[in-house]
Amino acid sequence: MRHLEKVRLNYNCRKAARFLLYGVLSVFGIVVLTGILNIVFLISAAVVYINIESDYIYGGRVMEALTMTRGRYELDREMAEELEQSDQWAMLLDENGQVIWSFQKPEELEDVYSRSEIARMSKFYLKGYPVQMRVWDDRIMIVGMQKGTMWKYNLEFSLPWMDFVKRTILIYLLLNFTWIVALAFVFTRRFTKNRERARIEWIAGISHDIRTPLSMVMGYADTLEHSDELSEEARRQAAVIRHQSMVMKELIADLNLTSQLEYSMQALRKEKVRPAEIIRGAAVSFLNDSLSGELEMDVRIAPEAEQLCVKADRQLFVRVFRNLINNSIKHSGKSGSVEIRISMWQEKQKCHICLEDNGVGYSEEVLRRLRSRKKDATGENIRGLEIVKKIILAHGGKIRFGNGEEGGGYCMIALRKC
Repeated sequence: MRHLEKVRLNYNCRKAARFLLYGVLSVFGIVVLTGILNIVFLISAAVVYINIESDYIYGGRVMEALTMTRGRYELDREMAEELEQSDQWAMLLDENGQVIWSFQKPEELEDVYSRSEIARMSKFYLKGYPVQMRVWDDRIMIVGMQKGTMWKYNLEFSLPWMDFVKRTILIYLLLNFTWIVALAFVFTRRFTKNRERARIEWIAGISHDIRTPLSMVMGYADTLEHSDELSEEARRQAAVIRHQSMVMKELIADLNLTSQLEYSMQALRKEKVRPAEIIRGAAVSFLNDSLSGELEMDVRIAPEAEQLCVKADRQLFVRVFRNLINNSIKHSGKSGSVEIRISMWQEKQKCHICLEDNGVGYSEEVLRRLRSRKKDATGENIRGLEIVKKIILAHGGKIRFGNGEEGGGYCMIALRKC
């Protein structure tokens, strides 16, 4: 058992490590993919921007290309060609706002500007023309473009507004990160769920493949067990083979059923069943198969619960009580007679069933495993009880295991009645 526990612990550790690794890789992959998409988007936007952005000539370049010759300003030929190609104009103002030089200046513009007009055009437009200004000593170089070619406004924001923008950006980034992690979790969970589904299908396939040769082994073993040509020892060995083959068949069936119930893949064929009938049938079956004085069963069903019905899969419901009774017999720890008491009553629109025995009860380790919500928390020694638990939960019921004050173990089941 210690070896099985160690193997199970190692498996759980590897499973958790794989889930964590898949999650980390998913987050990394989504982040990388998001980064690549953003980079591609920015590069594409930059290419589009370069193609649509026109070259703008600023006042500093025009001022450098402007020289004083014989008491008048002359513009370099190359700069003049550039201004013509870009359809821009320029003018130079003195300290009084008088235009002392111009190039391609629109006719609707004045030759003298006041300080207020100069201040206004520095932030906005000059009669609809977008302009850029450059102060050079006591002169002002103004370079403008044609109307409708540039958007120009000075933007100002208060510090509280900028703080709000920074907080908004931070929240936006956190939301993006949360979205990435959530998406990675969904992908990881979906991936692991597909792996578990594949594992269940593999178990079902193996179970199906083993069933045929195992049936042949059981058939031949039964034939050899009842053959008069063999010695008593040989027939005894054949009986052992048949019995162990039946154990293997039950183990395979339990493994397949546990896997299907664990991941809700077992199709429940629900119908109206009477728990009183199933309980009595299971009790009679065990009493008929036991030796005299080996098993005592006391079935107490309240009169109002005799005709009580629940929606359940009849075959699985029979399995519940057979597993519970069988567990009490096998793990009673008693050398004498095994006593089992089954009670059933109705309370608050629910069917309550309690099975008690006079055994040694459940160990703390077994109770801890049965109460755990982990899917693989139970061990091989309580496989039958784990199946009982999964069947009841699959039917929407409640189940509880414990030990009585005077010894022995009990199992309480509550199911909603029809």
